[in-house]
Amino acid sequence: MQIREKLEVFRDFTIDVAKEKSSQLIAQYEQASQQELEEYRKNRQAELEHRIQLEEQKVRRQLNSKVSGELLRQKHMLDECKRQWKDKLQQQVKQLLKEYQSTQEYQDFLKAKIHMALELAGKESVIIYINPSDADRKEELERETGAKLTISSIEFGGGIRAVIHSRNMLMDESFASRLEQEEIYL
Repeated sequence: MQIREKLEVFRDFTIDVAKEKSSQLIAQYEQASQQELEEYRKNRQAELEHRIQLEEQKVRRQLNSKVSGELLRQKHMLDECKRQWKDKLQQQVKQLLKEYQSTQEYQDFLKAKIHMALELAGKESVIIYINPSDADRKEELERETGAKLTISSIEFGGGIRAVIHSRNMLMDESFASRLEQEEIYL
């Protein structure tokens, strides 16, 4: 074999070794690049999911804030409607009471409550108060019931109040106290 042939064999051999080495390096580079790409994709995906979660939380907070604000606004509206309704109802009830107080039925109601107070007191002394607006009925009521009546210095909307001192007892049959009781339930 001549030098040329030997050089050719050597050259082919070194080229083959270089190609093989080059192929190995390229394969290693491709594998490393593929791993880096996968790692980048995973990191990017995790980052995007994190951003989406943060954005979703932000949107939920904004939505909850708007919902709670709307609920509060509606509650205020409902409370205002209830207040207006109560006021209107109270005005109507007061008007109906005023009309009722000008009837004979109211006169009979007062007599019945006075008799009830006298019966409750029995032989003990009792002070029976009538509303200042019923002052014009005092004499007639005293005549018809036989009770001594006192005109109250406090307006209580009609009806009577009776005090039995010996028992420390107050009989309150006034319209004001009944309206207060009913107002609790409204």
